Amino acid sequence: MTLATAATVAALPAAVQLAPRNVVCVTKITDALNLPALAAAIPGADYNPRTFPGMIVRMSNPRAAALVFNSGKLVLTGLPHPDAIPAAFAAVLEDLRTAGAELDPAPRQPKIVNLVASGKLRAPVSLHHLALVRNLENIEYEPEQFPGLVYRAETVRAVCLVFGSGAIVVTGATTIPDAETAAAEVERAITAADAWRPAA
Repeated sequence: MTLATAATVAALPAAVQLAPRNVVCVTKITDALNLPALAAAIPGADYNPRTFPGMIVRMSNPRAAALVFNSGKLVLTGLPHPDAIPAAFAAVLEDLRTAGAELDPAPRQPKIVNLVASGKLRAPVSLHHLALVRNLENIEYEPEQFPGLVYRAETVRAVCLVFGSGAIVVTGATTIPDAETAAAEVERAITAADAWRPAA
C-alpha cells in the first residue's frame, strides 16, 4: 500500500455502512388458488395471465408488492427491510382470506431469497487497477458495457457491484450480515490490490 493510499484509508470510516433497498421473499400459502375470482374481489389487484402468470397485489404500508400464483406460491418483493416482512405477509393473507381464498391454517413465514443493499466504500476505487491486480479472479469488468465492476464474493453467497466513486451495491445475499460480509471482503480485496484512490 502506498503512503497516499494508506493516508486515504486511515482518514475514512473503517466499515461499510449498508442500507437495505429491496427484499424478496417466498413462501407457499396453499395448494391452489382461483386467481380470476380473487382478482375480482381484491381492490387494485392486477391479473392479466397473457402478460404475467400471477396476480399482483400492491401494498402501501409497508410498501411492497405480492405476486400470487395459482399453485399457492407467494412472492413478496419491493420490501424496504427484512423487518417489514411480517406486516406485509399478514396484510396480503388478510386480503386473500377476505376475498374468499382458502389458505393453510398457519402458512410458513416467507424465506428471503434476495436482499439488495447499497452503501459507500471508504474511498473511491481504481476499478481498472483492481481488475488487473486480481487478474479478473471473481471479477467481471467491461467498462464499455457497464460502468461498474462485478465482484463475486467468496466468503458468502452474494455479488457486489463496485463503482469508481466508491458506491457499492450488494445483491444475492439473504441477510444483512451476509451483505456486510461481502462488502468487507471487497474492501479487503481493494486494500490488498492497492486500488484505493484519494477522494477528489
